[in-house]
Order: sequence, then structure tokens, then C-alpha cells
Amino acid sequence: MLMQTLHTFAAFVVLTGAAAHTGQNPARPAPRVMFVCEHGAAKSLVATAYFNKMAAERGLPYRATFRGTSPQAELSVSALKGLREDGLEIPAGKPSAISGQDVTDATHIFAIGCTLPAHAAASGKAADWSDVPDDKGYAPMRDAIRRHVEQLLDELTARR
Repeated sequence: MLMQTLHTFAAFVVLTGAAAHTGQNPARPAPRVMFVCEHGAAKSLVATAYFNKMAAERGLPYRATFRGTSPQAELSVSALKGLREDGLEIPAGKPSAISGQDVTDATHIFAIGCTLPAHAAASGKAADWSDVPDDKGYAPMRDAIRRHVEQLLDELTARR
């Protein structure tokens, strides 16, 4: 009897695993917010770090990622230093260009001091945060981004 029960359980595990691998019961991905800046290395990185921390604290399912319109090779050293000093987790990844798939997968797209590619701008998902300072150092940039992120999270919370 015990052996039959174990075989039945093993068959269930195998079939359940097979269904998951074939996509028959896919998990629904979290809604994705896309932050885009010119180099994909500082402003969008900072926005992603703050958004993900604050969205999780509010229990919102949204998660963010960062992209660039003309990405540089590495993340900004000053942005990394600032985020570490602020005690935030550094988002994984390197600067990369916003793609058509990114636009498709995103629920919201925010241009931070850059012009979005036409496919992103025309998506109906895009907004512009052009008031984030570029040349005043990390703190003023972070403060402006954080204000925008808080306002966005307030709007997303109100929609729930």
C-alpha cells in the first residue's frame, strides 16, 4: 500500500512538473515598469532601485527595470556609490537599450531626461520626467526621482 501511494505521488510530481515546463499553467508575471534614461546607467538605475524598494514596502506587485536609449558599457560609479550610501539594493544587470519586447512587456514607461524611441513613445504607456537634474550631482537627481516615484506609487496604490 505504501509503495502504491509513493508511486502515485511520484507520478503526480512528474506530471505537475511537466505541465509547468510546457507552460500549461504559467505563473503570471508581475506588472513591469520601465525606467529609461540616455545611458541606462544612472537615472533609470536610481529610479528602479527606489521604485522596487518602495513598491515592495507597499505590497504592490509592480517591479521595475532600467534601460537606456544609447546605453553605456557599465553602470554609473556615482549612482552606485549613492545607492550604496542610501542603503538600497543595486538592481541586477548592465545598461542595455530599450527593445520592442521591453515596450510590449511594460505596463508603464518613463523617460528620464531623454527622448524615447518612436515605438516606445507611441505605445500609449510612456510619460516624461524631464525635470530631473542632470548636472547637479547625485543627491538632487535622487531627490527628484524619488518624488516622482512616490507620486507614481501613490497613483498605483489608489488604483488597487
